[in-house]
Amino acid sequence: MAILLHFVALALLTAIASCKQVQFALNLTWGVGSPDGNPREMVFMNGQFPGPQLNLTQGDSVQVSVCNFLPVEATVHFHGIEQQDTPWSDGTPGLSQKPIQPGGTYLYKWTATQYGQYWYHGHVAGLVQDGLYGPILIQPSAYEKCPFSTIAGSPSEEQAMRNAEKNANVVMVSDCCVDSILVNGKGSVFCPPQSTLNSLLIPGLAMLLQAANQTISDKGCTPMSQGALTQGNFNNTDPNAVPDGLFSGCKTTKDNQAVIEVDPSAGWASLNFVSALSAKAAQVSIDNHKMYIYAVDGVYIQPQLVDTFLMYNGERYSALVKLDQKPGAYTMRFANNIPDQLISGYATLAYSNSPTKISDPNNLSAAAINYGGQTTSNNVKSLVASSIIPFNIPSPSNDVSATYILNMGRFGYNWQWTMNNISTYPLSLEDQSPLLYTSSPSTAGNASLTIRTQNNTWIDIILQSTIAPSNPAQPPHPIHKHGNKGYLIGSGSGTFVWPTVAEAQKATPSNFNIPKASYRDSFTTAAILQTPGWTAFRYHVTNPGAWLLHCHIQTHLMGGMALQILDGIDAWPKSPSEYSNGNGY
Repeated sequence: MAILLHFVALALLTAIASCKQVQFALNLTWGVGSPDGNPREMVFMNGQFPGPQLNLTQGDSVQVSVCNFLPVEATVHFHGIEQQDTPWSDGTPGLSQKPIQPGGTYLYKWTATQYGQYWYHGHVAGLVQDGLYGPILIQPSAYEKCPFSTIAGSPSEEQAMRNAEKNANVVMVSDCCVDSILVNGKGSVFCPPQSTLNSLLIPGLAMLLQAANQTISDKGCTPMSQGALTQGNFNNTDPNAVPDGLFSGCKTTKDNQAVIEVDPSAGWASLNFVSALSAKAAQVSIDNHKMYIYAVDGVYIQPQLVDTFLMYNGERYSALVKLDQKPGAYTMRFANNIPDQLISGYATLAYSNSPTKISDPNNLSAAAINYGGQTTSNNVKSLVASSIIPFNIPSPSNDVSATYILNMGRFGYNWQWTMNNISTYPLSLEDQSPLLYTSSPSTAGNASLTIRTQNNTWIDIILQSTIAPSNPAQPPHPIHKHGNKGYLIGSGSGTFVWPTVAEAQKATPSNFNIPKASYRDSFTTAAILQTPGWTAFRYHVTNPGAWLLHCHIQTHLMGGMALQILDGIDAWPKSPSEYSNGNGY
């Protein structure tokens, strides 16, 4: 009850602090762009890519009008926005709305009950990979406590940090172009020498390739062998069906870097990193600069001083950077951490008084990581996930009402995935009648693909990454829950054999950190090889509605790695007629 009262009190204070209504329009169009120098068809929002930033203050009443001028269906999901009491504005086809048809419109209405860095993106099929995304920045209310006093050396320095947060620079990282990592919509294709690529292979992958007498391609891609493509042996796998030029034939494009300009007289800069990555994960660093990570997934944490951090799909990290170096242009590095492709992207952190505005990524003299994402010395400090502790969030309750163990892995084909080892979530469900508008939430939906909960209860979800003789490995899975955040309470190697977390704690207490569990909207499982693994998160049901739980690697989601959660079926919301019978207008 104390936890619920804490959030209710914050919500009331937020409502008092800000009640202004803000309106945005997003016009979705289709055209040709060249973010990395290679032309491709893609989505533009109001004629730009990425889409315009939605600037808000905690407590604002928000309206986003979306006009779909694309040749295909679309929706817009506001990633990490809890949609408290507005589940019809979540933007999930088949759950909260019908897809917006070409030529159609939809009005999303919600309240900015949270603060911090978020983003919006397409949620029909793979539109996010076609460029449908943009940032959301919500300024905290005056009542929100922040952690800057714990790291500031004086009141004036704390004020400089607050000013930096208020004027934060958003850094969106994406991979919607096949052979590049983009930063704020800009990037280039780099083609390092084969000898350099070979030297940067992680030991495990290098050993496997050497045993098979193979090497990575000139694009840094793992070989097109059956085992490499599937991480196991499945029927109907045909490497010859892969288009020519996808895995090899690297062609360098002109350097096209995003520049983040900062004013050294301000003392500090805040950089809000947003992962709009679809298939890759970014190891991040800034030459010559350490970073105080002070918020994760839009929530303040106890600040951590690091040289580098790893960012999975959908995650957000806010960092304070002290501007105490000589005037110059410093390379920001974003290296793929997933062994499917050895690739990096770059941007520049440029001091406003620097004569040079573009950095040279080939200069590694002050780099914390290399092209492959490995640290350049033993002195480089990386952010450890277990050190991410919320700053001003109550610990989760131990009064858990239900536990769901989800067995995740490939399902029949190398491209198809499951979250329950029984069935896969087909794309056709995007066209089902939205479950939010059902009058029978206790029975609606495919039973094997649906979790149902009671309002005001605590739920434990165990994400079990499985293995099989034909499927001995799995990559990390960044699992995202719509509708509210949760606590990342534990993880371990092997199979979760206990009926509840309480029983597991008795057997393996070192695998849990419940009193100091991080509070976020994404829960990433560990990569596994030959041995299964599990990750556990806990959430409080306070926002009844139809929500999606899914892997945020786009090919995994499109391959069926999702479940639908009907939260609070005993307090099912009554939808406004403009949504249940229309498009929000």
